[in-house]
Amino acid sequence: MKQINTIIYILVAFFQFACQISKKPTPQRRVSQQSAPKKTDDVFAMPQTSAPTVKSQPIEDVKFQPVAMTVGTNKLTTSELQLEVEKRMLDDSISPKSALEEVIYDQRIIADAKKRGYHQNEDFKDEMETYRGILAEAYLTDSTTIKYLLKETYDWMKQEIRAAHIMYQISEFAEPADTAAIYQKLIDIRNKALTGEDFGILAQQFSQDKKTSNIGGDLGWFKALQFVYSIEKAAYNTPIGQVSMPFKTKGGYHIIKVNERRPFSGNVRVQHILKMVALNAPDSVNVKVKAKIDSLYAQLNKGGVFEDLCKKYSDDYKTKNYGGFLPAFGIGTREETAFEQAAFALKEGGFSQPVRTSAGWHIIKLYQKLPLESFEAIYPKIKEKMVTDSRGDVVKENALKRLKKEMQFVENEEVVKKAIAAADTNLLRKKWNYALNDETTNQTIFSIGKKRYDTKLFYDFAVDRQTFERIPASYTPSITMRSFYKKFVENTVKTYAEEHLEDINADFKLLLNEYATSLLKMQLLNDLIYEKSTSDTTGQRVFYEKNIEAYRMPERVLATVIASKDAKTVYLVKDVFTKGTPYNLKRAYNKPLYYAKNLSDLTTEHKTILVSVLEVMRRNKGYVLEIGGHADQNEAENASAERIEKVKTYLMTNGLNIERIIENDYVKTTPANKFDWTKNQRVTFRFYTNSKKDVEKIFNSKEPNKVVIDEGYFKKGDNKFVDIAKWEVGTQSIVKDGRFVDVIIEKVEAARYKSLREARGQVLSDYQKSLEKKFNEDLVTKYPIKLNNEEIQKALNSKK
Repeated sequence: MKQINTIIYILVAFFQFACQISKKPTPQRRVSQQSAPKKTDDVFAMPQTSAPTVKSQPIEDVKFQPVAMTVGTNKLTTSELQLEVEKRMLDDSISPKSALEEVIYDQRIIADAKKRGYHQNEDFKDEMETYRGILAEAYLTDSTTIKYLLKETYDWMKQEIRAAHIMYQISEFAEPADTAAIYQKLIDIRNKALTGEDFGILAQQFSQDKKTSNIGGDLGWFKALQFVYSIEKAAYNTPIGQVSMPFKTKGGYHIIKVNERRPFSGNVRVQHILKMVALNAPDSVNVKVKAKIDSLYAQLNKGGVFEDLCKKYSDDYKTKNYGGFLPAFGIGTREETAFEQAAFALKEGGFSQPVRTSAGWHIIKLYQKLPLESFEAIYPKIKEKMVTDSRGDVVKENALKRLKKEMQFVENEEVVKKAIAAADTNLLRKKWNYALNDETTNQTIFSIGKKRYDTKLFYDFAVDRQTFERIPASYTPSITMRSFYKKFVENTVKTYAEEHLEDINADFKLLLNEYATSLLKMQLLNDLIYEKSTSDTTGQRVFYEKNIEAYRMPERVLATVIASKDAKTVYLVKDVFTKGTPYNLKRAYNKPLYYAKNLSDLTTEHKTILVSVLEVMRRNKGYVLEIGGHADQNEAENASAERIEKVKTYLMTNGLNIERIIENDYVKTTPANKFDWTKNQRVTFRFYTNSKKDVEKIFNSKEPNKVVIDEGYFKKGDNKFVDIAKWEVGTQSIVKDGRFVDVIIEKVEAARYKSLREARGQVLSDYQKSLEKKFNEDLVTKYPIKLNNEEIQKALNSKK
């Protein structure tokens, strides 16, 4: 319970913080010119849109704030009380008076929690540390960039682009001179393209993208979320026929030419029939498979049902029993372009000629063409991409830039160059180290605010990093060192920000304090009321015995009531019940398992049927399954028993409890067909149940409400038919309100007191309420309140 409450508080506070950071910044209090922070000189100066830190406020601003309420020794100023009241009145149903009472109650609880030392225990500290990390993540994430990327991505999804690119491979951490040289090469190639040279030929000559260079750099048709963000950004921002400026990805530098644009083609949902044959299969095999698919195509043209042919002949065993349906897909998302082109060329309900792919031959049927979803519907998918694809890198980079600016990150470029140059080949062998007496080691490599970070800290980071990070084979010592330095800066800036969030963000500090008070309240109430009420068995018993009159059980009967519009139905239902459990539903599964002579192993077709049987059993928790084994006269005596055993084993392996299985070996006593012996070599399935409600469903399957069956304990007023029956063991037939009714009473129980076990739920609830009442009375005594009515009215009226 404690863990659940904690999670709830975290989610509520996290949501509050998300709302807070979207509001306008808190207005800064007026400070004297002498104490006002200087934007250029004070390293802790915040942007004008941020709330000032407490240190930046003169003592006079807080010294004379009037106290509105004193609870015990705790004092609440008018502004603090106003904030507490406003939080509670977000729900319009809460009146100012009720909000004030809640504040007083909570303040008394917090005072008691602190007096008991709850704010100093390790559980509280660990919980606050966990929550602080979650809350800090919300601040450290660049929500502005995320919102921009979400809208931009959706706008891009409305268009598809056909483009080609040229790429030069180079590490993102390469030497600046090497990067500049690659950039210039692409500028030269771009100029050639702009002056009329064929971009496709230039791609064949210069591009280092092995996948596309031999086809002129062609990327095909694509839409947003298919390539890395940098490629998509360049493509969507370059006019048709134009070539972009060079841009960078993690793989290297690129230029891209946009050849065509068109509106989004939509996604398609298709069905397919597959006849498998490898690309390198002998011609004789390929011809044979092609003949099979052509035959199926001909049957479809003559009116054959696609789903039936798919189920019978398709080699895609994952989809054949489900109509051959494939997940929806869009342009440019499948490796097999032939399959994609054929699918998009169809009209809904139409099917293609046989299409060859690396898997074999397909016939494709277009089930549905899906338009672009609304922004609200597709939002979760795009939001996920903000974390999982290269857009996440953009969000992180922008967040880092923002933090660097806010924290006043200043880098010593000369020292950085020296630190990178200190790398040698030992770094690639994971044996690099540095000299403590080297001049660079003790120089400041960068500073954040007033805090300076010496190169030694970076060197220590690199020494540790080299031991576990996989270094690409193409990396030189300086490239590796530069990659380490980037990670070192990211980690250091983020750590500094996390440690100083209370100083730089007023909303963060406010929510952290709110969570601390909520957690103290939760832990105290949990220990003194909620957990005590459930774990204090002695207290429960004493409370139960003291208040036993509240836990009386009235006279009642254990009965079954069968009611129907006709007497015959009542008789038939009663007949089923009379034969005892499990009740025979007279319902057989209509697909037996048929076997070859003397065989008992399960085939793929058998397993498909058994999966369906398992699904029936899963949906009907009260069902019991009879497995009937049958054999032909010409088979071995043990054939039917072996079939039962293997079916039972398969069902149990896939989750069916042995207690829900009945085995009946009919051997050779129930032939299904005297002339077709293959129909006698089988396993059949019949359904039984332990639930009377399942019997009711069967009787009502053809005519709704034909019969109503109720069972259980009944007291006066629970059931009108039980009420008019004689309360004695036996069966009584009643006709009332046009219904024929049988009331079957199994037991009559006199009025009595409930046992503690029977009344446990009610006792726990009542005991908890009594503990809470006593606790509240004690709080009132221990923590008297003093109200400044004038200030109270100011706080309450501010909401109006």
